[in-house]
Amino acid sequence: MSLLQFSHLELGLAGLTALLFLIVLLYCLVLYRRPWKCRTQYEPVKQDSSSCPPVSVVVYAQDNEENLEQHLPALLNQNYPEFEVIVVNDGISEACSNRLSLFKRDYPYLYYTFIPKDARYISKKKLALTLGIKAARHQVILFTEADCEPLSENWIRTMVESYQQKTEVVLGYAAYPYQKGWINQLIAYDNLKSGLQYLSAALLGNPFSGSGKNLSYTKDLFFKNKGFYNQLYLKIGEDNQFVNEVATSQNTLVNYSPEALVKKGEYFRLKKWSQERIGSISTRSHSKNHFYRLFLFENLCYWLFWIAVITSVIVGCAGNFLLSVYAGFLFICYYVVKGYYFIQSSRMLAQRISFINFFPLDVAENVYNLYLDIVSCFRKKQNYVFLIEK
Repeated sequence: MSLLQFSHLELGLAGLTALLFLIVLLYCLVLYRRPWKCRTQYEPVKQDSSSCPPVSVVVYAQDNEENLEQHLPALLNQNYPEFEVIVVNDGISEACSNRLSLFKRDYPYLYYTFIPKDARYISKKKLALTLGIKAARHQVILFTEADCEPLSENWIRTMVESYQQKTEVVLGYAAYPYQKGWINQLIAYDNLKSGLQYLSAALLGNPFSGSGKNLSYTKDLFFKNKGFYNQLYLKIGEDNQFVNEVATSQNTLVNYSPEALVKKGEYFRLKKWSQERIGSISTRSHSKNHFYRLFLFENLCYWLFWIAVITSVIVGCAGNFLLSVYAGFLFICYYVVKGYYFIQSSRMLAQRISFINFFPLDVAENVYNLYLDIVSCFRKKQNYVFLIEK
């Protein structure tokens, strides 16, 4: 049989594989590549110290003295003319209270309060942020958490420089630095992928999510939206869901320049990260901006592409082996392109994924996300989201 002769099944598989290849490749070239491509187009305009607006930094803490001791100094020693740091602690342990009192002696612009442990009927984190925002004296507010710290002493300055005349929201990025161990690398890759998704969506004028570990919006915007009123029945959503409600193409900018990044503390257990991700997935159905569905379609096409490639290789080995070579070539091309842009983006966002680890990490992350999607279908009405238990 001639190598150029293909059965109808082989031709159909070749066409389907090529179609799916083009779809997943376009995701790489149009969406995941965009933050790296636009890295120089969205640099903030440098401001003089005299024109820098005063800033309030609201820090959510989970009653952990070690986090405060390790990460709070990086916030308190920022190079910015006028700012205040407001720590809202979820709990009131004596150790945290003493630590914050010691910081207060050296940093008079540090303020702190707490959420009582018996607070009910509302998400404690939303209550904490609401208290912090109400206590803020300044219009521009930056948000982060006690297990994070800026990568630069110019973090406040760089984020605030993004504000323009109509800007009310600035989306930042929280990096998960490279750590030893497969689980840590998987979490870092998952964090990178989700970050590229919401950054690219915002760059395209469709902001649908953000990270409360590095986020800024104005005090007026919060109260104009009645705070978290529209999502009081949700246990989470104080960052991604709120951004989905208030962010538009006109009032939102992004900043992921090196000095605007913060880094997260290490997650010692995959379970903790999974709980956060399942909660985020479960709230998507309450979103006003449905741009996230574009990435759900990508997940479907990704697995269909894998199935088409594997089927083509098997059928090609039993018939015309050129089909196997053809499918394998498309598969390699896809991963070379995807790997290149993801690795470049990881370096840009202070995560540095190696080319050797990229392929197994990508496969593992997609399997992991498939697992999270399945689990979230069965846990939507349990403790992750929906009504707060009374």
